[in-house]
Amino acid sequence: MNEFYKLVLLFSLGCILSFSQCTSTGQGNGAKRSTEVVESKPQEGFAEDTVLIRKYHKLASEYLFQDAEKSMFYSKHVLRLSQKHQWAKGKLLAYNLLSTYYLLDGSYDVLRELSNETITLSKQLNMPMFTAHGKRFLGESYSEYRQWDSSRINYEHAIQIFTQLKADSSLALSIENLGNCYREKSRYDVAMKLYNQSYKMFDKMNSDWGRATVLQSIGYMNVRTANYAVAEKYFLQSIALFRKIQNRYGELNCLNDLSNIYYYQKKYDKSIEAGLRALTYSKIYHSTQQTNWALVTLSRSYKAKEMYDVALNYSQAVNYTRRMIHDETIKRQYTMYQLMYDNELMDSEIQQKIISEQRTVQRFLIGFSCLVILFAIFLWFNNKKLRRKNAEIQAALIEGQTIERKRVAAELHDHLGGTLASLNWYLYGIDKKVLSAEEQKIYESVHQMVGAAYKEVRSLSHNLMPAELEEHGLIMALQRLISKLNENKNIAFTFNQKGMNNRLNNKIEFELYSIVLELTNNIIKHSGATEATVDLTENLKTIVLVVSDNGTGMIEPSRQGVGLRNIKSRVESLHGKIQIHSEDQNGIRVEIEIPKVIIK
Repeated sequence: MNEFYKLVLLFSLGCILSFSQCTSTGQGNGAKRSTEVVESKPQEGFAEDTVLIRKYHKLASEYLFQDAEKSMFYSKHVLRLSQKHQWAKGKLLAYNLLSTYYLLDGSYDVLRELSNETITLSKQLNMPMFTAHGKRFLGESYSEYRQWDSSRINYEHAIQIFTQLKADSSLALSIENLGNCYREKSRYDVAMKLYNQSYKMFDKMNSDWGRATVLQSIGYMNVRTANYAVAEKYFLQSIALFRKIQNRYGELNCLNDLSNIYYYQKKYDKSIEAGLRALTYSKIYHSTQQTNWALVTLSRSYKAKEMYDVALNYSQAVNYTRRMIHDETIKRQYTMYQLMYDNELMDSEIQQKIISEQRTVQRFLIGFSCLVILFAIFLWFNNKKLRRKNAEIQAALIEGQTIERKRVAAELHDHLGGTLASLNWYLYGIDKKVLSAEEQKIYESVHQMVGAAYKEVRSLSHNLMPAELEEHGLIMALQRLISKLNENKNIAFTFNQKGMNNRLNNKIEFELYSIVLELTNNIIKHSGATEATVDLTENLKTIVLVVSDNGTGMIEPSRQGVGLRNIKSRVESLHGKIQIHSEDQNGIRVEIEIPKVIIK
C-alpha cells in the first residue's frame, strides 16, 4: 500500500510540474509589454464594443448620483471593454467615472491610484482635459490626508488647465474644491471668496447642481464655525436644488449634514426626521458610508431623548456598518488594483494573448482533470488520516507566515527603506538657494513626505519582525511595541509582566508577539477604546497572555474576522487555549494560556 501511495504522489507531482510549465509559458507570452502608447488596438468586434462602451458610459453617468451599485457595474464594463481593445480614450472615460465614484464613496487610497493612472495616460495621449480631472481628483485625495500644500498645487494646476480649455463647469467645481481646502485649514475668508467666485460662475451657467454643491460647502463651513442657524439655511436651499434636479446623492448628503446640525441645536425630533430620510435614501443609493453617518446621528439623537433601547439598536447597526465599510474598502481596493494589473497585461499583442490563453486553458483543463482523478483516489485511501494532516498543514501555514513576515520585513527595510534613504540624501544635495519661494515650499513638502515615508517603512518593518525579539527576547520586543503604540496618543496602552525571567522557545516568543500585534491592531482599528492593557504572566507550567480594552466590545462574537481566526490558529499550534469575553460598552478581554517551554 505504501508503494501505491508513492506512485500516486509521484504521478501527482509530474502533473503539477507539467501544469506549472504550461502556465508559466502562457504568462510569459502575455507579459510582454509594449512601450509604445497607441490610441487603440482594434480586433474583431471593435465597432460594436465602442458602441457598447458609450452606452455603458452614459448609463454609468446617469446612475452616478442615483444608484452607486449600478454606476459601478456599468463603469467596470466600460473599463473592461476598453482594455479588451486597448482603447485609451475609453479607459480615461472609465477612470473619470470610477474616480468620481470613489470620491463620493470616500475611498481616497484607490482614488489616488486612479488619479495617477489618469494623469500618466492622458499626458502620453496629449489629452489635457483628463489630465486636469486627474489633478483635481488627486487634490481631493491629498486634502483628505491633510497634505494641504500638495492638495493646493494640484487644484491650481487643474484650474490653470480648465481655464485654458475654457471648461467653465469643471473650472467652477475646481475653484469650489480649492475653497474646501482653505476651509479645512480654517482660512474661512479665503474659502468664502472662492465659494462666491464659484457660485457666480455656476449661476451664470444656470447650473442648479453647481449652485447646490457650493451652498452645501458654505453650509458646512458654518457648521465648523458653530453658526448652526446659518448652516441650516444653506443646507435647506441646497436640498431644494438637489431635489429639483432629482440628484439623490446630493439630497442624501445634505440630509445627513442637516440631521447633524439639528442634533447640535438640540432639535432632536428634527434631527431624527432628517436622519431617517437620509437612511432611506442611503439604502436606495447603496452607500455604506452615508448609511453609517445617518445611523450615528440617529443613535445620538435617540440617546439624547433618553430612548436608550432605540439608540442601542442604531449603535449596534453603526458598528456593523463600520465593519462593512472596512470590508468593502478592501474589496474595492483589490478590484481596482486587479483591473489596473489586467490593464498592464493587455499591453501585449492581441493575437499572442489569445493564443497564449487558449494554450493555458487547454493545458489547465488537462492538468486539472488529472489532479481531480488523483485527488479522488487520494481521498479514498487517506480519509482516516485527514485530521492529522490538517494539524500538519496548520503548523506549516504558521511557519510559512513567519518566513514570509521575515522576508517582507527585510524587503521593506533593505530595499524600500534604502531607496527612500537615498532619495532623502539626494534631496539634501539640492541647493535651495537657487529655488524660488514657491519651489522651496514644494521642496520642503517633498522632503517632509519622503522623511515621513522612510519612518513609516522603518516602523512597519520593525513591527513585522523586530530585532529585539530575536536578540533580547519577547519582553523587550513587547515593551518597544507598546511604546510605539503609545505615540498614537488616542489609546493609552499599558504593559504588565509577572515572572518571565527566562527566554522562551523561539517559536513561542514569535507567536506570542504576533498575537499581541494582531490584537492591538484590532483595538486601534475597531474598539473605539481609550485604554488598553497587555498582561503577560509566567506560571509554573503555563504562560498566560491577557489583552483587554474599555471599548465597545464585539457586536457579534459569532462573526469573527480573519484576524481572530489567525490568532486561534497560532494558539492551537502552541497547544494552548483561548477565551474571548465581550460585553457591549465594556470592551473585550482575550485570555490565552499556553504550555511553557524555556530555553536552557
